[in-house]
Amino acid sequence: MKAISALLFAAAVAPLHAQQPDAAAMVRSIRLSATLQQMDLTGSVEKSGGPKLGLNLFIRDKNMQFQLGDKERFHIRMGDERAELLNVIDDKGTTRAFPASKLSDSIAGTDVSYEDLTLRFLYWPNAKLEGEEKANSEQCYKIRLDNPGKDGAYGVVYVWVHKKHGAFWQIRAHDRKGTPMKEFQVNSVMKMPSGGYTIKEMRVNALDSNSRVKAITYLRFNEPAAAGPKGRGR
Repeated sequence: MKAISALLFAAAVAPLHAQQPDAAAMVRSIRLSATLQQMDLTGSVEKSGGPKLGLNLFIRDKNMQFQLGDKERFHIRMGDERAELLNVIDDKGTTRAFPASKLSDSIAGTDVSYEDLTLRFLYWPNAKLEGEEKANSEQCYKIRLDNPGKDGAYGVVYVWVHKKHGAFWQIRAHDRKGTPMKEFQVNSVMKMPSGGYTIKEMRVNALDSNSRVKAITYLRFNEPAAAGPKGRGR
């Protein structure tokens, strides 16, 4: 789901400014790009063969909200060192902390989990650059992130950062035994009225132990309308 957050938030396209490839700087740039965007997007999340669930995404500085259909609403506070996932429990915007024990649960039967919403692995320390290779047909830097704690389902996450745009282009998550679990692929991006870019379509692959795709979920966002008189997209 910038997931979409993470999934989608951290996925906004921003150029890298570092002259030398530095893994921590690249990951930090992806996180920062999310906090520089202001956007209202509508879209959908759909598992192949399943129903389509409406999705609304609102980003204001370091605050992001997702609404899934007319059911769940989430607030994500994106800090410099961590992203905090909260449930929105009423129309007044009251929030409560999301339980860590449910981070790996599936959202509405899709291949997207609550952990994926925040892309919290982008906040794990000690990012390691493992070289360059193609991912989803684009030349990328490959970065390894290791989970420093016990929360969530992922133990190791690999992030492929687009060499030209500095955005994440593909992510593959493994459990603590190294078994592949999930893969996120950016299929297309779109330009925002503000001049920035964000994800138009992301494919989320659930993987078996041999890295074969066993299920697919698509996250899609609609093209934003042109800015209105006050400069805000409608």
